[in-house]
Amino acid sequence: MKKLLISFIAILFFICGFNLKAFAAEEIIDYQSLYNQAIQEGVLDQNSVSYNEWLKQNKEEFMPIYQDGLKQGVFLEPLSYNEWLKLNNYGQAPTGDIELFDDVTPRGSWGGFTLKAGDIFITNATSSAGIVGHAAIANGDNYILHMPGAGQGNQQLSTSNWMQKYTASGKWIKVYRLKDQTLARDVARYADRNFYSTTGSATKNVYLDYGIDTHLYQKNPTYCSKLVFQALYFGSGSRNVMQAVSGIVTPYGLIDTFTSAYRPSLVKTY
Repeated sequence: MKKLLISFIAILFFICGFNLKAFAAEEIIDYQSLYNQAIQEGVLDQNSVSYNEWLKQNKEEFMPIYQDGLKQGVFLEPLSYNEWLKLNNYGQAPTGDIELFDDVTPRGSWGGFTLKAGDIFITNATSSAGIVGHAAIANGDNYILHMPGAGQGNQQLSTSNWMQKYTASGKWIKVYRLKDQTLARDVARYADRNFYSTTGSATKNVYLDYGIDTHLYQKNPTYCSKLVFQALYFGSGSRNVMQAVSGIVTPYGLIDTFTSAYRPSLVKTY
């Protein structure tokens, strides 16, 4: 009986010890410090988003996305929530000045606005496992290429189908455009030939896996904003369009990876 009691106590201590280690290994998140950092970096305006509002966003929106990424195994390398949140622009949408472009050439259109090859799309209407928001690129005048999420691979949709898919009440889609339209078409062609069809046809023969890692210049696996970044980085040739950044590029941080000379303009918000 005494041996059984000793064995039971030993097991109890083992379990408690394990739980304490697990608890100790849990990440300590200082939301107030993160909020202050976001303000200091100019990412977040405290007059627009209070600390309590931002804290609620973390609890109800950002943390579930991060945990979903962990659950689905899309993070191919260790990534803490603190690091992840910063990479995702603290959950804040990208900014940009609206600049109108005159264009009389027939292109794909949506809601009375002309969309063109090379246009960049960023939206908060969806979030893939492990990523806040979503990014895509027009690989033609009437088509949009994207990585919708884990297990889905790279997909091409018509402009109307993609816009319908991500148009939702209370959500937005931001359209960014390069001023140099020759460059924009080069980038669109690169995206099309390297991330969808090597022949430029409507038949897909390039298959990419979804995964989030720090190998930013490696083609596969990839994720939504990495695909767009690579199209711009490699598709621009010798032009110094993108900064030679490293690590993970998220949808909300994508625009900040452009060099100042080529930073695109926000031309439309749906």
